[in-house]
Amino acid sequence: MNIRNLINRIRGRVSAQPEITDEAALKFLSVLENLHEEDISCSEIYAILDEFVEEEAKGGNAHKLAPLIRDHLGICPECCDEYEALLSVIEHTKEDAKN
Repeated sequence: MNIRNLINRIRGRVSAQPEITDEAALKFLSVLENLHEEDISCSEIYAILDEFVEEEAKGGNAHKLAPLIRDHLGICPECCDEYEALLSVIEHTKEDAKN
C-alpha cells in the first residue's frame, strides 16, 4: 500500500466538521480573553456557591469580597444558571418565611 492510498483512505473516514458560527466563535474568544491565571474552576465554584449566594441574598457585598466568583459567573453559563437557581430558592424561602 502506498502513502497516497493510505491518506485517501483516512480522508474517507474523517467526516466533515460543521462550520462554527460567527456568534459561537466570538463567544469563545470572549471567554478566552477573560481567562486569568488565578481563575477558579467550575468545581471550585460549586463548592462555595451556596455561601456566596446566601451572602448576596442577605444584602451583603459578596461580589466585592469574591471578585473571581463574579468574574467566573460572567463567563460560565452553567455556573451562572446554578447561581440564579440558588438565588431564586433563597429568595422564595425568605418570602415564604414572611407569610
